[in-house]
Amino acid sequence: MIQLIQPLGDVAILLTFGSQINTDTNNEIVNYVHSLKKVKIDGVLEIIPAYVTITIQYDFFKISYKELKEKLESLVVAEVDTRQTKTIKIPVCYDTSLSKDLKEVMSYTGMSKEEIILTHTSKDYLVYMLGFMPGFFYLGGMDTRLFCPRKEKPRLKIEAGSVGIAGEQTGVYSLDSPGGWQIIGKTPLLVFDKNRKENFFLVNQGDTIRFYEISYEEFKQYQK
Repeated sequence: MIQLIQPLGDVAILLTFGSQINTDTNNEIVNYVHSLKKVKIDGVLEIIPAYVTITIQYDFFKISYKELKEKLESLVVAEVDTRQTKTIKIPVCYDTSLSKDLKEVMSYTGMSKEEIILTHTSKDYLVYMLGFMPGFFYLGGMDTRLFCPRKEKPRLKIEAGSVGIAGEQTGVYSLDSPGGWQIIGKTPLLVFDKNRKENFFLVNQGDTIRFYEISYEEFKQYQK
């Protein structure tokens, strides 16, 4: 249920669904976004879901804030068919040559390398939203024992495919970029691929992620 609707600058409107990051709120946002896209309100330019909010950018020459607010309040929301979401298995190589910060995570958590890998691969992660860069997905559900703060000094470049931990979150860098997450491995899969015709993104909001370990040899085979 929408708790608050408010203007966000001159060309956007912010819908707030709660204050806590959890699966119930995420389901509400997924259902609302799906229903909103189906009705295709004239003047709506972009719909940007986040953890507890949805930002809607609009063309004020086509629709006023008042008109859009009324349409959003009266929107009939249907539950998304769970068959439209998917579970995606992502291979990760935790070899020391690819896990630049694994020792730091081991030191902070007090866990061994084997314990970190087992813990990281033993959970199903819900994709709460995409952001930061094209295809980068934010996951919920990481084991709290893996908590590790961001690096005090971010790197200027982290390679695409790098798997990292930041606070209570884990994720995969979709492109080469600066970043401060603790890197514990790397996947050979392309999370974002502009040459992928059907969908640039491997993962979408509402999907489930399962990481599984592969050897360095298997990692190299993927890249051939």
